[in-house]
Amino acid sequence: MLDFNEFIGSLLASLVSLQVFEIDCEVLCDYDSPTADSLALIAKLSDKAPHLKYFASLYFPEYCKRVGGEWVFCDSTEFPSLAL
Repeated sequence: MLDFNEFIGSLLASLVSLQVFEIDCEVLCDYDSPTADSLALIAKLSDKAPHLKYFASLYFPEYCKRVGGEWVFCDSTEFPSLAL
């Protein structure tokens, strides 16, 4: 059985056309310091998904984007809108 990180990582790897990912999951609340840990967590989750460009969670105070292969914080104006 996959743990949460393995499940999300496998999901992101299989959705090869996905470039923007936003998640609302209580599991992310378990991290002691969401801001400090969020870039490391996103890097781990997206390790097999180099096509992913943006990542957000309601539990992270910042949006994140990939620049030159590295995850960095960005603000809401840089994050693509998911509204239809």
